[in-house]
This record gives sequence, C-alpha cells and structure tokens, in this order.
Amino acid sequence: MATVEPQAVHGMLVLGEETPFLSHLPMFMFPHDVQALLEVTFDNATHDAHRIYLEDRRTTGTDVYTLSPERFRLSDLAGAGGQPGLISFTGTLFRGHFERGGTEIVDPVTVTVRRLVHFRRFDRHAERPPALTYVAFGKGRELFLAHLINLPPDFDQAIAVRQFRTVSGVPLIDELLATGPLLKIVGRDDRAGDRLREGEQVAARFLDGGSDGVDLRFSMGREFYEEEGELAAVHAVHAH
Repeated sequence: MATVEPQAVHGMLVLGEETPFLSHLPMFMFPHDVQALLEVTFDNATHDAHRIYLEDRRTTGTDVYTLSPERFRLSDLAGAGGQPGLISFTGTLFRGHFERGGTEIVDPVTVTVRRLVHFRRFDRHAERPPALTYVAFGKGRELFLAHLINLPPDFDQAIAVRQFRTVSGVPLIDELLATGPLLKIVGRDDRAGDRLREGEQVAARFLDGGSDGVDLRFSMGREFYEEEGELAAVHAVHAH
C-alpha cells in the first residue's frame, strides 16, 4: 500500500534579489526527501513584501534568508507537464535560518509559484554521480548553482556564479535556466570536500549535452548556504 503523504512544514532557502527563488531544505526522510527549486514572487497586505526583503538583504548583507511556510504536501508542487501544481501558499519570511534563531521580517507573506525549476524525490536505489553535479538556475544577471542531492551522506549547497563564459556556444539564457540544466564540474568528485568554493575558476559540462569537452567556465561568487548535518544519514525524526 502506498504511503499517504502528510502535510508538513517544508522550510525553504530564499535566493535572488530581483527574482526570488526558493530551494527546499530537505532531509532523507519522507515526506521531506525532495529537492525542489521554485521561481516565486512575494506579496503581503501592504504590497511591499518584496521591497522589505530586498532592502533587508542589501542593507544587512546576510547570506541566509529562509521561509517557513504553512503546512502543505510537497508533491502538490509538481503539476502536469513540468508546470507547478500548487501555485500559492503563505508563510513567514526570516532573515537567517527560521529554526536557528532567525528574525522575522515579513509575516504573513504570500508566495506565488511562477515556475517549478526542479523537483525530484530522492531514490534510495539511485547511484551517486561520479562527478560533482549542480542544478543551474537563475534569471537575468543572477545565476546560481545548487548541488544535486542524491544519497546519504550528502550536502546541500547554494552558490552564486559571478562570471561565466560559454565554450560550446550554448548560452545560459533565461529559457535554458528555467529548466534547471544539470552541470558536472570537471575534475571534481561528488563529495562535500570537493564542493565549489567562492572565488574559484572552474570548468563544467552539461550532463545531458553529450559532449566530452568543456561547455562552460565559471568564476564562483558568494556561497549563500552549505549544510551537511541534516543530510548525513536517513533521519527518523524531523524538526521542520
């Protein structure tokens, strides 16, 4: 008999300035065993939620912003044809981690899902990729990489790209980033010790590009988030 997915609080990392993105903070435990990236908008009763968030981030220089949403089912985010299913929910926006002493900055905030960039429930029968692999996403001048999470022990990471240039002629335009292309980092194993670091120059290939050569060269920017503890093992208890 299939397990019925309960509603739960699914904490989200908030990235981006002009265009906000949410990255689900997962664990290896049902129903939190999902990696999801969403392009969203923020609103509230006074219609200044985005402005408050943007000014707070730019003024404080804080790396981590999180969202503590109302209870919902993660699977409801995944609609037909790669489109978002659940398109709106409410929550509280925090400077810092909402479970680790974060400060409320907008409560309540209404989140509208504009695009489901990546959604994947973890498969305990999957194999760890041989190369360090990331999901590329972003919009306009903002480009981010999120580490592709697979099996415990693993790590969650979100890092910005400061500059990049294409080698293959396939640009990382908004239309391509909207699909969350997978990139394998040349010369790196898929482990936390080999993760991307601020200021590094790295080469990458499109995972599904069919090319043996380098497709992109990156200059890495700011690391906004890195977490290993919550993905160290399969958890029996979850605090979200």
